[in-house]
Amino acid sequence: MFLAGRADVLARLETALERSVRGTGRVVTVSGPVAIGKSALLHAFSERVADDGNVRVLHAVCGPLERDLPLDVARQLLQGVDTREGPGASAAKLLEDAAYTASFADGEAPNSAMLRTLRELADAIAALADAEPLALCIDDVQHADPFSLDLLVQLIRRVRRARVLVVLAEREHGSCSASGYPAFAAELDREPGHERIRLGLLPRAAVADVVADRLGAAAGARLAADAHQLSGGSPLLVHALLEDLGARDDRFRRTAPLSADAAYGRALVGCLYRLDPVALRVAQGLAILGETGETGNLAELVGLEPGTAAAAEQALHNAGLVASGRFHDPRARAAVLDTMTRAEREAAHATAARLLHIEGIPDPLVARHLAAAGGSDTPWAVRTLRAAAEASVGEGGLGTAVEYLKLAERIAATECERVSVKACLVGLEWLVDPARAGRHVPWVRKAVRENRLTGRDALLCVRYLAWYGCLDEARAAVDAGLRQCGPDADWQFAAETRTARTWLKYWYPEPDPEPDAGPLAALPATITRIEGLDLLTAVLSGDVQGDEAETRAARILQGAILDDSTLESLTSALTALVYADRTAVAKEWCAGLVGQAAARHSPIAHGLFAAVLAEIAVRQGDLPAAEEYGRTALARVRPEGWGVAVGVPLAARIVSAVARGDREAAARHLELPVPGLMFRTPAGLHYLHACGRYNLATGRLEAALHDFTTCGRLMAEWGVDLPGLVPWRVEAARAHLALGDEDAAAALLDDQLAVLPAGPSRTRGLALAVQAGTVELRRRPPLLWQAVRELQAAGDLFELSQAYGALSLAYRDLDEFGRARRAADRAANLAAACQAEQPAHTLLVSDRLAAVPDRNDPADAELPAPIPVPRARTPREPEPPRPAEESEAADLSVAERRVAALAAKGYTNREISRRLFVTVSTVEQHLTRAYRKLGVARRLDLPPWLEADIAG
Repeated sequence: MFLAGRADVLARLETALERSVRGTGRVVTVSGPVAIGKSALLHAFSERVADDGNVRVLHAVCGPLERDLPLDVARQLLQGVDTREGPGASAAKLLEDAAYTASFADGEAPNSAMLRTLRELADAIAALADAEPLALCIDDVQHADPFSLDLLVQLIRRVRRARVLVVLAEREHGSCSASGYPAFAAELDREPGHERIRLGLLPRAAVADVVADRLGAAAGARLAADAHQLSGGSPLLVHALLEDLGARDDRFRRTAPLSADAAYGRALVGCLYRLDPVALRVAQGLAILGETGETGNLAELVGLEPGTAAAAEQALHNAGLVASGRFHDPRARAAVLDTMTRAEREAAHATAARLLHIEGIPDPLVARHLAAAGGSDTPWAVRTLRAAAEASVGEGGLGTAVEYLKLAERIAATECERVSVKACLVGLEWLVDPARAGRHVPWVRKAVRENRLTGRDALLCVRYLAWYGCLDEARAAVDAGLRQCGPDADWQFAAETRTARTWLKYWYPEPDPEPDAGPLAALPATITRIEGLDLLTAVLSGDVQGDEAETRAARILQGAILDDSTLESLTSALTALVYADRTAVAKEWCAGLVGQAAARHSPIAHGLFAAVLAEIAVRQGDLPAAEEYGRTALARVRPEGWGVAVGVPLAARIVSAVARGDREAAARHLELPVPGLMFRTPAGLHYLHACGRYNLATGRLEAALHDFTTCGRLMAEWGVDLPGLVPWRVEAARAHLALGDEDAAAALLDDQLAVLPAGPSRTRGLALAVQAGTVELRRRPPLLWQAVRELQAAGDLFELSQAYGALSLAYRDLDEFGRARRAADRAANLAAACQAEQPAHTLLVSDRLAAVPDRNDPADAELPAPIPVPRARTPREPEPPRPAEESEAADLSVAERRVAALAAKGYTNREISRRLFVTVSTVEQHLTRAYRKLGVARRLDLPPWLEADIAG
């Protein structure tokens, strides 16, 4: 048998055996904690001696169940002896007589007759060594019955000059040992031929040897550290870990790390039951206290004297079951807790909470025990749970905080206290699961109406009520806070009141007859909560623009730590950047905050940041990203949990679907129900804009125009007519153009361009691209080039592709086919990059121009750089004279008609010659005659009905 780390002990036993064989009997006591390997050592030693064949080995194992069987040790030893004749028969007869006499002793000390019988029995057993040397191996001797201990004392005295080796295995900390065992141990230590060997926990090298013996040298080196840490050096636990590893799938066994599982738990609990009830109670107490490390009240917790509890804890430590009052693995702690009933666990946790509270331990540690106990009727319990919930929120433990508040609500002693806890719980559940938190809306509305929520409790519910469209109740909650926010109010309460009012004003920006609260002092604790909202409000009002907005946002976002108190400020700062046309900067900041939200497991924070990223992706023309982030936002927070803010992620998905040509997906998103009050919020503006884009794409032009103008009306009423919010004038101009009203479109675009600030602007790029459709052909390329430059600076790939497509059409109509082809290629590449639907007419132009050869003349050179043009609208020129009526084409010959039709479709003279198999000169002649007969001077003026008459 392989015994790692025990070679020196085996060597000492073999040395003692050699001396015994030479006639100098020896007694060796092998002691150690539970499951340290004493029995395995005795077994290995016995096998070695038996294999040698020169010494007879006699075994006995003691146990608490055999303690009432007198002389059971002698009975087991003689089972290995021939009792039919000789000393064996004599010993068996003496054992029978002694056992009979002992059965009537009733636990009393042996009388003289019994003592004489025990001496004779000891002599008979010692006489067995006359024939051959003896090795007596007795395991767990601390459990031996009193008469067996007396016999062993007599026997040990007689082996001093006999060929006998007595090996005793003794467990340390045997509080449940036989009553006479301490006296027996003291008698042993007086014997000159006695030596004591203590087995300790295995060192790391020995643990590596154990693993290597089972799994090979490579596994031993790889797993030794984990095995030693999890087992504490206990051989039993090491083998249990290997058993758990062996129970895994063969595919993962070679690379899987060690971990405590079922076998480990069984082994540990088995060790506890092999100890004594005191050690088990102490282990249960340590499991109750968990990872707090607060074991000062352990004795009181388990109802023991301090010295007794300390001795039991030391025994657990010596056995490798705990280290510094903690179990090596959560599975070990769980296994110990499973040895208790539920009622026992709850009572122990309640006691632990009381003791820790008295000691002044931090509230979060006390709250863990209160939660595990299912509550407490002590007056400090609710206060402790609320404080612990607040601390958990700060550490990102939102779920834990909710559970604490639910318990606090359940055990609150008064209705006032219960309402206060409920208000805090509602606000916290909104952070964890807004969809589920919606079930509290009726209760909160009723509580506000009945004035049961006041002060801070009312302010806690402002965001919740506004989020779910309860505007009147939200305003009433703010008013309740304002009434208590007098000159004597502390700064924190004043800050919370102002923050709630500002937040409500942003989400519902319609005119409010109530006067605004006074300015807030710039205290550090208030800045983090309100500065982002102040920046967003300033951007929407037009007081802060561009670079200033970026600088202020950076000051808010730099080094920001996400928690429930900073969430709205950080989201507001990001939104302000988006509305200030700083989408690239906003995206960079937002990416880091999304990671923090995921690490904190905060669905609402993750959803809000994903919604901001979706809007950024829309404005950057990244259509797949807009869909992905919009979908993520609605997955992290279900649509019903978004309340009035649902319009933001929905709008991003609708706009993305429309731009990608997926009308069915856009229609599905539009079918989702939205709160009516959403249309009184900025989220409603995003939603209306998306609806207009869908209606415009599907030919519902009047409906699209109504959506866009409604946006404009609401923005004007709210005082937030900022093009960075929703460029409603540009979109309404698109609708007017589609309806054929170029004058109305031009007027809107003039207004838009006139109010835009200096500097790069996505809205300017949009307006210039649309404005190109309201001027004569020759003026379009300069406007479109200016639009391209603005859109490139803004990073909007989708709108850039649309501008290039319009530029391609303009160049085609101007007979600049090389430039037209290059612009069409760029439009196609950009559309493919953002997975946008490319307009059919652009695709047709690109296909037709594909055969246009590259030449070295200016018309086919690389597209020039953008041409600066005035920002004001270019005056519109009179429309060219209308071409001749179709009836005039009767004068055209068949050849002239074919050539004119192909020219009207945009083909070059060389392409026409190839299609009709004629020379370029012939094409030019036919075109000249066709121009004269139709009354036009260039192919741009050829009548459009010719395009449907292509021949050949």
